[in-house]
Amino acid sequence: MEELLQYAIEAALKAGKAIMEVYATSFEVYTKDDDSPVTQADLRASQIIKEMLKPTGLPFVSEEDLPPDRSKFGRYWLVDPLDGTAEFVKRNGEFTVNIALIDDKRPVLGVIYAPVMDKMWDSIHVGLPHCDSHTKRPFTVLVSRSHRTSEVDAFINKVLRPTHPDLVIDSQGSSLKFARLAEGTADVYVCYSKTKEWDTAAAEAILCAAGGKVLRINDGKPLEYSKKDYPNPPFVAWALQ
Repeated sequence: MEELLQYAIEAALKAGKAIMEVYATSFEVYTKDDDSPVTQADLRASQIIKEMLKPTGLPFVSEEDLPPDRSKFGRYWLVDPLDGTAEFVKRNGEFTVNIALIDDKRPVLGVIYAPVMDKMWDSIHVGLPHCDSHTKRPFTVLVSRSHRTSEVDAFINKVLRPTHPDLVIDSQGSSLKFARLAEGTADVYVCYSKTKEWDTAAAEAILCAAGGKVLRINDGKPLEYSKKDYPNPPFVAWALQ
């Protein structure tokens, strides 16, 4: 697993460099069929990661490079080459490169790289701080910076606020929300927006390795991967409780 992790880390770093090269230009923004934005950075990063992971011999699935059928893939890479394209377009720096390894329909390895911060998280070396920092701050709820919905606010008020009346709400873009949970600088992330498997796979692997969990809101069960379609249902991600 360490060898595969190194492939993922090197791919994320190289993709991040290419993303930053585009970030420094007056790049064009296009709209995909699902109305989501895409830029040359997304496409370049996807191709770079695909080439970098090719020596592993594992199938490659990317937001920008989807196979016609992955039903026979027992073990494969699931990649979001630029998570947080909306934040990339806004130039607020809150975007990441996400690379996950799926095995038997579960994310078992994950890498998140934030190019602007030049910071990386992975599912093998991640860990919560060896301190009680989470008790020295308010109970912190994370929401999407660009995709916050009324359902999120309703969940916070109905489910979380009764037991945490002094909670604070913070906005963050991309998988950086999961990274904060894994680090122990926030407690929960509530998501009702439209996400897909590649948005959460690497992040879930990292968070679970740190002792957290990601559960579907409708039934409290873990997210499913390798489904026929890619969309996730609404979910809540929890730091180690």
